[in-house]
Amino acid sequence: MNASSDWVNESIEIPDLLRLAPGVRPVLDRYGLRGCGGELGPAESLGFFARAHDVPIETLLREIRESIAGAPRPSTNDVNHEESSKLADAIYRPFFKAGIAVVLTLGAAWGAYLLLRIGLAGRFAAAGLHEVNAHGHAQIFGWVGLFVMGFAYQAFPRFKHASLAFPRLAWNSLGLMLVGLVGRSIGEPLADSLPWAGPIAIASAWLEVAAIALFVWVILATWRAAGKGLAFYDYYILASLGWFTLQAIAEALYLAATLAAVSRDELLALIAAWQGTIRDAQIHGFALLMILGVSQRILHHFYGFPAPSRRLSLVGLVGLNLAVTGEIAGLVLMGAVNRAWAGLWYASAFLLTGTVVALLWNWRVFGRAAEGDRSLKFLRAAYIWLLISLGMLILLPAHLFILLSQLAPSSEAATLGFSHAYYGAIRHAITVGFISLMIVGVAARVVPTLNGVDIRRLTPLWGPFLLLNLGCALRVVAQTLTDFTPHAFPVAGISGLLEVTGLALWGVHLWAVMAGRARYRLPVTAPYAPSTPIEAGHTVGEVLEHHPELLETFLALGFRPLANPLLRKTVARHVSISQACRQLGRAPEEVVEALNRACAAAAHKLPSLPMVSVS
Repeated sequence: MNASSDWVNESIEIPDLLRLAPGVRPVLDRYGLRGCGGELGPAESLGFFARAHDVPIETLLREIRESIAGAPRPSTNDVNHEESSKLADAIYRPFFKAGIAVVLTLGAAWGAYLLLRIGLAGRFAAAGLHEVNAHGHAQIFGWVGLFVMGFAYQAFPRFKHASLAFPRLAWNSLGLMLVGLVGRSIGEPLADSLPWAGPIAIASAWLEVAAIALFVWVILATWRAAGKGLAFYDYYILASLGWFTLQAIAEALYLAATLAAVSRDELLALIAAWQGTIRDAQIHGFALLMILGVSQRILHHFYGFPAPSRRLSLVGLVGLNLAVTGEIAGLVLMGAVNRAWAGLWYASAFLLTGTVVALLWNWRVFGRAAEGDRSLKFLRAAYIWLLISLGMLILLPAHLFILLSQLAPSSEAATLGFSHAYYGAIRHAITVGFISLMIVGVAARVVPTLNGVDIRRLTPLWGPFLLLNLGCALRVVAQTLTDFTPHAFPVAGISGLLEVTGLALWGVHLWAVMAGRARYRLPVTAPYAPSTPIEAGHTVGEVLEHHPELLETFLALGFRPLANPLLRKTVARHVSISQACRQLGRAPEEVVEALNRACAAAAHKLPSLPMVSVS
């Protein structure tokens, strides 16, 4: 092995590696770097890159060193390499930007407006059915759907070390989805007063079906061309894609049926039979399975949580699909046959809850993370909201028992044996608390990486985090209390404003990162100045710049890469002492104390205290 490549190790930052050895770029591209972080790649270590892209670090180091030594590199087997590099390298951007635009207009913003009307009127009927459904549709298809599609187009090929197949079709799916989304969201609320709006809304719904079909086809074609087989968590994604397609078709048919209803009784019958089933397919089938599948990929590889159990994961997938199918069948049979089928629905809710709890216990998502950043609090909070939503689902009979014992026999809840307020609170806990927080958290992690921005220097996003959680908590609690007191309606009404504000702050920040205008925080630790104590937040490079005599101390403490002059001029300038200690498994306090002792000894020309060298 060429000795000149010995300086390459898992601690080196990718930008420094590419500055020193730009010829190794094809090796990294082969494992998924292409289109990520610009010319010099993301601000992350080679070790993290290997873990995130599921590449053995020994393999990656060997290939990089061989590339530096001039050994021939194997050719790539990417699909449509040139076309992909032009069309697919940053394909997530238009999808993410469209998703932000939708959630701040047709989605959450419109929902906040409807909620204000409900809060001021003190009744949920203040917002019309088609208005509420158009808002919900924009949230599922525009907010969740567009982010899932953008993330999948960008990340799923890289998970398989491949390129995106048929990138032009992927771009076409965005156009179809946006046209369909706008036509559906505007046409449905206008259909009651404008005869031409109904057909436009229905045609738009089928455009969305076509967009989703293209999306699924491109992802499956990409995986097939990669030739790497499926990991156990990929089956969650496949199941989610199936539910995504089925719910889109069901939504189009349901829209046509509700717009064609000739009487209020017929409309109410359709709502009772199909509204809940479609929402279960969208939320528990499509969104939940997609998030659980991606979580198993990123929690272990990005944050260092324990590797998920393959066996438990596959058993859990069967349980989750049975649970969603049981929920849908139970609701349909309750409306078509009799209420005795509520037992099937309730058993399915128990199965869904138990399976999710077992998976989260196995993943240790609330345990200690090896790698933490600003996104982790969003992911953990999201899973707390998922558990809250499922817990509320299990407690639905208890809520109904308490509610019905206090209501007149002629009331709507007593007649239907159902609480729209409580069930809506359950839905909100999972759609905003779980799904939206997960989207915000994952995007806050991957977008800076894809744009070559050091996530450690960005705002921690506490504002959006607190506003989204506070808004969601107010909505869930207040909407539940509307079953017992009308005074809770105004509180529920203002909760949407908090959520929209949080999403707006996050959206502006994310848009700025994608546009190359990220605003950085000031360093937590002031730059090192001579004659001041060395701190763990100071970079290795700035300490050595003022105290080159400390090089021997660093080396004795185990900082062996500093023996290379190139690394002292590059990597050391960007790595703090605490970060380097984390890589070496050393306590920063001990290292800082040793450096300050050596610095003081040198200043007074005293012999430094003995120190144990790291073997």
